[in-house]
This record gives sequence, C-alpha cells and structure tokens, in this order.
Amino acid sequence: MIRVSVLVSVYNRLDLLRKALLSIANQSAAVHEVVLADDGSAGDLPGELGPFVQRLGLRAVWVGQADLGFRLARCRNNGIRVASGEYVISTDQDIVFTRDYVRRHLDLARPGQFLVSYPARLAREPSERVTDAMIRAGAFQQVLTPVEVARIRAQQRKDRLYRWLHRLGLRPIGPKLRGGAFGAFREDLVRVNGFDERYQGWGNEDDDLGWRLHCAGVGGRNGFGDQFPVHLWHPTHSGGERPNLAYYRRRQVEIRRGDFRCEHGLGSPLGDDAPVVRELR
Repeated sequence: MIRVSVLVSVYNRLDLLRKALLSIANQSAAVHEVVLADDGSAGDLPGELGPFVQRLGLRAVWVGQADLGFRLARCRNNGIRVASGEYVISTDQDIVFTRDYVRRHLDLARPGQFLVSYPARLAREPSERVTDAMIRAGAFQQVLTPVEVARIRAQQRKDRLYRWLHRLGLRPIGPKLRGGAFGAFREDLVRVNGFDERYQGWGNEDDDLGWRLHCAGVGGRNGFGDQFPVHLWHPTHSGGERPNLAYYRRRQVEIRRGDFRCEHGLGSPLGDDAPVVRELR
C-alpha cells in the first residue's frame, strides 16, 4: 500500500483548518500522515491543535516558518521535506474532500505522473451551511449546485483533452497544476527540486511547478469528475495582483529550453530562517 502524506498549507484560520482535518480523518482510505506547512501563523497553533488531532486519530506533524510575507512556495517545500509518505497530496486549510477523494488518488497514482483535480468553490452562504456531519460523510450535495458539479466535470474533460494534446506534441504542457488540489510521488517532486522559492507573494508558483514537471516528463492527469475538493468561502486579500508574473514568464522560456530544476527549491532553500518541526500530540 502506498503511504500517503497529506500536505496542508496553513496560515492562521484555525476554524477552517479544523474542518480540513476533520475531512481528512473521515476519508474512506486512511492516510499515513498529515503535514501542516505553516507560513507563519500567530500564536501556538500546534499546541492548540494537538488534542483535536489526537481525538481524530491522525498522525500529524507541523512545520512552521517565520511570517516574512507570503512565502507559499517555501512553505510547501518545508512540508515536502519532512513528509515520510511516498505520495503527497497537496491541499489548503480552506478545503474539504468528498468521501473517496484520497482513495481515488490511490487508485490512479503512478510514478512519473501527477494527478490534478478541480475544486468546487462555495460562496459564502453555502459555506456557512457546511456542517461537521456533511464533512464526516464527505457528501456536499446540499450545498453544491448542479452548475458547480457540471463545471467540475467540464474541467475534467478539458484537462483530458490537454493531456492528449500534450502527448501528441500539440500543446507544451497538459493539465494545469493547481497547488491546493494535486498529488504526486515525492520522488517526482524531488526530481524538479520542488516549488521554486523565488515565488514570493501570491500566484504562479503552482503554474511554474506544473510546467517543470511536464518538461521533466512527469505528465498531468485529471481523474476527478465525481470526487473532488470543496473550497470553503473566506475573505481574501490578494486583490488579484500577481507580483511574480514577469519572473514566471521568463521562467517559462527557460523551462521550455530544458531547465526544469529551479535554483532555490527542496534541496536548496531560499532564506536563512530555519523552519521549526513539531509532532502534534
């Protein structure tokens, strides 16, 4: 059996994180561990979460870094570095899963391939109606509209088309990698040196990783038309600005020329602030 590490990106919002952990604990397929990759949350988050995680029966480790601005790429790399599972499912603290989401990953996981899904995005009012009972059951029919479900399945068909166009040499990459909704074998992430830690501020770090995986021969696949992540509403602060866009466009050119390993990644972190690791007890 493949050991699965679920990597959860964290920044404050303990209320949302509890829901995410409840969802992971109630999957139809058990996970090996949960890795909480924290981008500098305030307070003693591991201390607050420890008893809750124990009640859920989860094995969990927290790895945190200083709050020096939005450093999601480095944050996720911190989590991948300490993950002990062969396969990593990446998600965010504002996401819950349908019941068989992890099982679908296990059924489809293959070395040399990453899996990507497309999240249902709930508005504020439906998010507020998501109960713990729904999360335990992994069933969200009461809050998902037919339009949202149709959008997920349409994206799966589009990603399937992109995959085949890429394999035929008619498209430079296959499906887009979505940072909070993908899974990959750890060895494939190591091959490209993980996330590029030069991405600081919101946006493009997952697009970059997807390009580098594809160009390293690790193709993408979406097999998640009926099992998927559900994104819970919360206020956002990005404003839609992408401070990394110029760097991303330059890297696209370099990656297409064969440079699929980033300079600062899993094996070569950017910054000298050492992350702190704690087991949750």
